[in-house]
Amino acid sequence: MSAFPGRGASRTSPRPRTHRYGPPTVHLRGAHGRWPRSPAWKHRPGSTGSGRPGGARHKGRPVTVGDQNVPALSAATVHDVVHLMTQLYKAAMKEHPPLVVVNPFADLELPKIEPRPVEFYEHAEAQALYAAVEFLSGPEWRTMVELGMQVGPRPGELSGLHGHRVDWLRGKIQIIDVMTRLGLRQWPKSKKSHRIVPVPPRIMEGMSVLMTGRPRDAIVFTAPEGGPVTDGHFRDRVWYPAVAAARLCGKQPAAGPETQECGPRACGDPEHTIRRFAPRVMRHTAASWLVQDGVPLYDVQALLGHESYETTQRYAHLAPDAHSKVIESWMRRSDAPVTHGRKEARPS
Repeated sequence: MSAFPGRGASRTSPRPRTHRYGPPTVHLRGAHGRWPRSPAWKHRPGSTGSGRPGGARHKGRPVTVGDQNVPALSAATVHDVVHLMTQLYKAAMKEHPPLVVVNPFADLELPKIEPRPVEFYEHAEAQALYAAVEFLSGPEWRTMVELGMQVGPRPGELSGLHGHRVDWLRGKIQIIDVMTRLGLRQWPKSKKSHRIVPVPPRIMEGMSVLMTGRPRDAIVFTAPEGGPVTDGHFRDRVWYPAVAAARLCGKQPAAGPETQECGPRACGDPEHTIRRFAPRVMRHTAASWLVQDGVPLYDVQALLGHESYETTQRYAHLAPDAHSKVIESWMRRSDAPVTHGRKEARPS
């Protein structure tokens, strides 16, 4: 591979630079921008590059080589990655002398970000899910799911909630700590992520039971072994089993897939199951229910900690009066008297 000379190196004998954060690196010539590139988002997520299945997962299920409809990366993720790399290359090009002379991400053809509908559970589905979570995993996990569905904290904010962040007298919690794959941190996803939000009394009572006998600054929701809750543990051992077992009729799921009807004790009717969503649907459900109940979008933004108001506007169409002015206009025009083949507005 050709190398671009660094500071103090001649163009005839490129010298690798030792980076203080990693192994030695070399600078690249401008021609590297013309290298043939195979976009990462066109590779199969269940493949390691040699056709063998990898450890990827999609919507809670392991990805196999035979899966044909599983994207490698979402369009939004691709845009985020390209934006980040572009900023890094721009910074490198502004160095004196420039560390690189070409941005290989500048002319990439990016996938189109398609608008996605807001997915959320209806109230009946949520009640069935609560019951299934409590039956399979215990009341402590039901409390955690109810908090996510009613208040809408992010998964890391749920797992990182500590007892000393709870105002037991006023029924509020401070969302400050976030549990990540690398451990607990206190810097937020956005400037508005640090917030104080109210909690329904029923959920506060459930959290107080969990904190009985624990230190005041202990984590509220813990794994069965006593450590912090990880995304994988909650998703695979609590969430998806409960989603599969939940029944709108309130009965237990049938023992096998051959049963397709609702019996006196067990139900195998597909019409009585709930839709399969990822755990992030809890946050969407909380926002959707509030907007449907007439809560202003500004209050929903403050509750969920959205940095941008545009993010909260995704739920605007769910407001009870979202299209009232349009409908009123249609009704006024349809009720107007007709004269000479044209409708004449009635005097007000």
